[in-house]
Amino acid sequence: MAEFCLHDSDQYYLSLSEQPKRFDPNSPVTNVFFDDTNGQVFTVRSGGVTGVTVNGLDDSKSTSFRMEDKGPIISIKFSPDHKVLAIQRNVDTQTPSVEFANFKDLVPTNVEYSHTCKWKNAKILGFVWPKVNEIAFITDHGIELLQVFPEKKQLKTLKSTSFSGAWFSWCAQSNIVVLAGNNGALLQPFSLSSSNITKLQKLELDTTRPVVERDVFVLRLCEATWCAIFRHGSPCTSVPGPTEVCLMPITGGNGIQHILKTGLVGRFAVSVIDNLLVIHHQSSQTSQIFDIMEESKRDNNTAIHLPIVSGVSMKPALVDGQECPMYSGNWVVFQPDYIIDARLGCMWNVSLIHSGLAHSLSKDEIPKVVGTLLRRRGGKDTIYRILNQLVTNAETYLVELSGVFDEINCVYRKWADIEVARNTAGQVVEKGSDTFPVLISQTDMCSHVLQAHADDKYLVQVVTAYLSSLSLHNMTVQQPVAEISVRTLVTRGASGRLRSLVRRGCLGEEQLLACQLLSLGHFDPAAAQLALDMMCRLKAHEEIVEVLLSWNEPVSAAGAARQCGVWGALPARKVLSAAKVHGPAAFRALYHALLARNERERGSPHFLKGEQCEIYIEYYKQLMEDS
Repeated sequence: MAEFCLHDSDQYYLSLSEQPKRFDPNSPVTNVFFDDTNGQVFTVRSGGVTGVTVNGLDDSKSTSFRMEDKGPIISIKFSPDHKVLAIQRNVDTQTPSVEFANFKDLVPTNVEYSHTCKWKNAKILGFVWPKVNEIAFITDHGIELLQVFPEKKQLKTLKSTSFSGAWFSWCAQSNIVVLAGNNGALLQPFSLSSSNITKLQKLELDTTRPVVERDVFVLRLCEATWCAIFRHGSPCTSVPGPTEVCLMPITGGNGIQHILKTGLVGRFAVSVIDNLLVIHHQSSQTSQIFDIMEESKRDNNTAIHLPIVSGVSMKPALVDGQECPMYSGNWVVFQPDYIIDARLGCMWNVSLIHSGLAHSLSKDEIPKVVGTLLRRRGGKDTIYRILNQLVTNAETYLVELSGVFDEINCVYRKWADIEVARNTAGQVVEKGSDTFPVLISQTDMCSHVLQAHADDKYLVQVVTAYLSSLSLHNMTVQQPVAEISVRTLVTRGASGRLRSLVRRGCLGEEQLLACQLLSLGHFDPAAAQLALDMMCRLKAHEEIVEVLLSWNEPVSAAGAARQCGVWGALPARKVLSAAKVHGPAAFRALYHALLARNERERGSPHFLKGEQCEIYIEYYKQLMEDS
């Protein structure tokens, strides 16, 4: 299969942020924690006695402080407004509780308090902040949602629900927690929103294949919340098969389950970047990208997906001027796009390099990649680069170019339909359906692609493919596209193709189009005739008469004027001027026809002085004398 490589594209399609957020690395006296709700790293030195540093990508929220060492810390997180710090310690001999400290302007106020879990013999698995002044204790007995009153140093239970869980996974983007019960054979989601705990539909698993904590991720993707479960091949064989990722919808997602085929075996991690699911594979040091919005094979209510492009490594990153180990065993990946190396003391974001998606792929994958870029913010420039390269090499990529046009016009058609529905009384537009990161209009196509290739050898084939795609998606050809298409087809001697496009409805019949065809009549008379036929169907009779007169075809003009009923209003001077050029026989015939018209309408054959026909009267007399 022939390969396509976008010129000057990056060989990588994923990169770590150029400047990592630095923090004190993990050591015998320093512990590192990550707060996934606020995206911050906590470094706790000597239990906090020698200092706690908080770093995030938002420097305005970074701070440092000291605190008393009251025992080993399991978890430490700020509230979303950074006014309350919550700390969970590993104290097995005491009643399970969480400590709190109030802050003002990121500085501790030395106001400390604690709260004990309602279940006295429960084990606190962790805690999360669903919103400002609300915290949820996740325990092996269930969930307790509490309201925090910092000024009163008190907490009040809002809601609680019982559930026997061994571990949990939390999605800060959707405030959904999934508790694992029955040793991982049952996954139960709960929504922590509106100061309430809502039990959602449980996720049905294969009871013979329970899941473990490291293989379950709750994530936000494509305006829905999913539970991603890694299935590591068949347990019935001695050699494990390739790992699949099962995306089970928790909220949204139209109830469709997605299966992602990695074709790999080993340890994995997950990131979400611009509604793409990225699967990182440690042993091969590669990352794969999946787009669940692409059209895919369906089996009942399950969609099967393969990677958009072949898996490659992330772009090498530099730390202190040196390349750092990629896919290190020290990496920890957090949602949606954080990667932390506690040994190096670095935190990065993962980002998408759009051009890298088209760096090396087979020809038949080009439309699929463009479809993916159409659904990504910032994908438009790469699409233009792909289009221009395909048009330049149209003799090789014409089929793929047609597929790309279809991807572009399909998206634009959907957007146009939604806009019509939005502006139509009584129509209800589905929430979120107006989100189209990239739209390429016909004007965009002309200004960024077609006009730059006016002299290309295969432009006739290119504009024909584009017009056919517009017709396939029931889109009216707009003036910029019609103008460049008609000019190309006529000047390149492809009038037969032009007539075929008009006949098939690919080029709509409009007066502007007909006028353009007329203007190109000196290149190809057939184009002018096509214009006249089009104007006739549009009932533009007066314009037809004017055109025929301008071509010095007075007899045909007079016939057309009689047929459409405008003969009586046709200026005699115009008719006689064209007739004089056409020849004496035509002039005498039309002169007599006009005299008859005058006799019929005014009762006298003579021309009026205001008609300015004196020179033609003299010319008629001269013709009669000569004869």
